[in-house]
Amino acid sequence: MLRLAVVLLLLAMPAGAGAAVQDTLAAARDLYVTADYREALAMLTRLRAAAATPADATEIDQYRAFALFALGQAAEAELVVEGIASADPTWTLPAGEASPRLVTLFATARERALPGVLRQRIAAARALYAEKRYDASAEAFTGVLLLLDDPAMAKAAGADLASMKALATGFRDLSLAADEQARAAASRQPAAPATPTTTPAAAEPAAESAPTPAPSAANNSETPPPAGGAAAPPATKASKETDIVPPVVIAQALPRATDVSVPLGGAQTILLDIVIDETGHVERAEIRRSVNRAYEAQLMAATRGWRYTPATQAGRPVKYARTLEVTLNPRD
Repeated sequence: MLRLAVVLLLLAMPAGAGAAVQDTLAAARDLYVTADYREALAMLTRLRAAAATPADATEIDQYRAFALFALGQAAEAELVVEGIASADPTWTLPAGEASPRLVTLFATARERALPGVLRQRIAAARALYAEKRYDASAEAFTGVLLLLDDPAMAKAAGADLASMKALATGFRDLSLAADEQARAAASRQPAAPATPTTTPAAAEPAAESAPTPAPSAANNSETPPPAGGAAAPPATKASKETDIVPPVVIAQALPRATDVSVPLGGAQTILLDIVIDETGHVERAEIRRSVNRAYEAQLMAATRGWRYTPATQAGRPVKYARTLEVTLNPRD
């Protein structure tokens, strides 16, 4: 009878009773809102270990800092914020999401972290140059220059701003020139003997080769602002899901084309695939059709600073895949 009673009791329990609540950011937020800070922090720590994208990690870390501060662990909260600044120096706490004391903590910790972030980025770029990875070096130094255009980063550089810009500009130009020379030398090498392998199909036109949309998102067409010698009307397929509102450009500056990167002959078009995440940042960028790798290194670095109002589906932010066409025109 006792065994039967136990079985009946288990059958009477709701499905999933006694099991841990599934770890989700929404569940962690709910715990935080209800002042269950310790459980919220434990759940956020588990989520952080399994974060799929940098944007996910940043959002989780934001709430980890909130929970730590609520538990009286301000120093630990500041370390989390410094980690956010190291991963994405341009990130700032969204307006209206925290109390004035938390806003001050985030701003102070970020400001303290930025000088070190700049030094790390410059050191990493110089290491790439020393390793003769000139395309990666050019991209890294371009990224440093884009960071130095940010007012907060310029403030962090302080009196060293001008020298940092000069150093990054010089190494970027050296990297671009060295990369072009290496590619020109490689192109003069005799062609390797033909081998009986299958030749990949040529790239199809952009309108027929748009990337697979990110989950709950689709491609669209929008014209970014022109920059320098590059004309950049993006060409993508129109959305087939009428309830999706495409992202809107906030900042999408293109690098200036230089004598090194302007192609010979007629105009040539780069195809750039990007995925815009739920926060309006470029989560992923990939060159699908290459024209000039020196310019493309700058273009890839520039995508880190692009910002959009995120795409929405049924009012909720979603990821959105888009293909941009960037046309390089020969100089007269």
